[in-house]
Amino acid sequence: MAYAKTSPPVAPGGPALVRVVPPLPSTERGAYCSISCDKSGERMIYCSGSNVIWRPVAGMGAEKPEDILCWKSHTKKTTCAAMSPNGQWVLSGDTTGAVRLWGAKGEHAQKSEYKLWSGTVKDVSWSDDSTRIFACGDGKEVRAAAMIWDTGSKTGEVGGHTKQVNSISFRSQRPFRVVTGSEDMQVAFHQGPPFKFLKSHSTHSNFVNCVRYSPDGNWVLSAGSDSKVCVYEGKDGELVKEFAKPAGISGSLWFAAWSSDSARIVTAGGDKKIRVWDRESGAQTSEAAVGTALSDMQIGVSWATESRIISVSLDGRIFLWEVSPDGQLSLAGTVDGTQGPLNCVGCDRKTGSLIYGGTEGTVAVLGSSAPRKVSIGKGISHILSHSEAYTGDPEAWIISLDDCLRRLSLTSTEVLGTPVEIKEFVVGADWMDTAETKMLVATSKNNVICVSAGGIEWSKAAVPRRPTAMASRPGPPGLMAVAVEKPDGMVAGVASSQFDIMLFEVKDASADGIVEKAVLQKHSGEVCGLSFSPSGAFLASSDALNKVVVWSLGSEAPVVKVDWSFHTARVTCLDWLANGKLVSGSLDCSLFVWDPESPASKVKVAAAHKGGVSAVAACPDGGFASVGHDGFVLVHSLS
Repeated sequence: MAYAKTSPPVAPGGPALVRVVPPLPSTERGAYCSISCDKSGERMIYCSGSNVIWRPVAGMGAEKPEDILCWKSHTKKTTCAAMSPNGQWVLSGDTTGAVRLWGAKGEHAQKSEYKLWSGTVKDVSWSDDSTRIFACGDGKEVRAAAMIWDTGSKTGEVGGHTKQVNSISFRSQRPFRVVTGSEDMQVAFHQGPPFKFLKSHSTHSNFVNCVRYSPDGNWVLSAGSDSKVCVYEGKDGELVKEFAKPAGISGSLWFAAWSSDSARIVTAGGDKKIRVWDRESGAQTSEAAVGTALSDMQIGVSWATESRIISVSLDGRIFLWEVSPDGQLSLAGTVDGTQGPLNCVGCDRKTGSLIYGGTEGTVAVLGSSAPRKVSIGKGISHILSHSEAYTGDPEAWIISLDDCLRRLSLTSTEVLGTPVEIKEFVVGADWMDTAETKMLVATSKNNVICVSAGGIEWSKAAVPRRPTAMASRPGPPGLMAVAVEKPDGMVAGVASSQFDIMLFEVKDASADGIVEKAVLQKHSGEVCGLSFSPSGAFLASSDALNKVVVWSLGSEAPVVKVDWSFHTARVTCLDWLANGKLVSGSLDCSLFVWDPESPASKVKVAAAHKGGVSAVAACPDGGFASVGHDGFVLVHSLS
């Protein structure tokens, strides 16, 4: 979908999409990252999870929602994508061995799907007239294919390899040629159509990672894991030269691209460097080092325009390089962010900054500019941010799957102090006091733990069964709600389906101040989300059977105020907005904005996140942010 172009109409007073933050390209150590640009160099195309994303090169990191496209029709991990030279179609491949042809304009409808083999599609390519398509990958017998774009008819056999074919390119000038590079260390040329094997070269001593015809069709480059760059004659496929290796080069050359005048080549290397080479002299003209860490390894590159090169590092960062007429490189900008699914999001109410993290173990801080990230190293499960009442420096607590809690500075994105080790799986956390210096943490071992910047204050076995969700409202006196699993055993021969919410009064900051007040019984599915309204008058709860319940806490015994069941799958998250409305997200990929005072009034945001909504967070301007399994961050405003 193209954000804000194909989204459902927004009802009066409903949410409008004001910002979209896409995930970075998916990367894998030991493999290149396929990135490309359209013929004009205005849009960058890459793969993330099972999606294909394009973004404008100009202003990347601060795009408008309507400038970003996410194509979501692949069902498995996508690996490569390329736009046709006429700008009408996109060809993308995935790990199932299928390539899909879909429209680059309008509704972006899929035209065709071609199943080529059972392994991964590694690379795809177009002819200059946009009538022929080419693909290669990891098949058992067939590892590369040449086809007519609209019918999928094969035009000969592209063979000559005994192992996975990593790269493929087509010579659009007559006589037509196809070149392939493989893990069998061969560069193979094919003539046609119908295409058949012509010759191969064993100039590389390690995997051939990239082959590309020059724009004028006169030359072919190959780059491999032996740090070699070789150039061949485009028509006959004869080796012209092997480029001289500059001092200090090491590791794999993962990807390469030609300049528009066919005179220069850029390579992305495992030694964390981008290098520009001169074809005529066969020597390097310039290089630029990104850093020294493993995550700085350069694994993808595209020469977008005459003066612009784009590269991708192992941690997904996108680098924008300026290229001078003599080939010298200078860094023009870096686009940072997160990779993979996102699990949680929080909003610092004073600064308006969003904090989010996911399965890859990175946390990003998003202000008015591009995201800034820090690597925690473990999957992020919860983020606890501060309200307007907090008087300290901007910070948030990050809870990860190593059972540790960390304070993160939102200014420097540095971890403050020493991590607090809980040694128990954290189910949920929320503030205990109005100063927001202490938090209550519910764990999988039926405990509630009080944590501050100094460490663990106390621990108490507060609930009889394993918690599934928790929330609190600071006091004194405060309230804490903990949802627990259903009880074991049978009643009249039938297993219990009663999932309770235990409501506690928090009288003071001690363990003895946690006193059970009531048990709320309405859910017959596991309770997934809990949230107190800002006024403390309501508690919202959601479960795995699509239900959202709002409890009125005004009386001594809490009562059900509203019972909604409009979601079609597990309701994973809840949060209250500043205007008293409630937003919920679900595995059905949708968001709902509810009004407890007008139960029939609801607004749906359909297909918000492919794979489901993971978390929502209210923003100080009255809107809200959502994250999901697709890795996107969406910021919505309410009129």
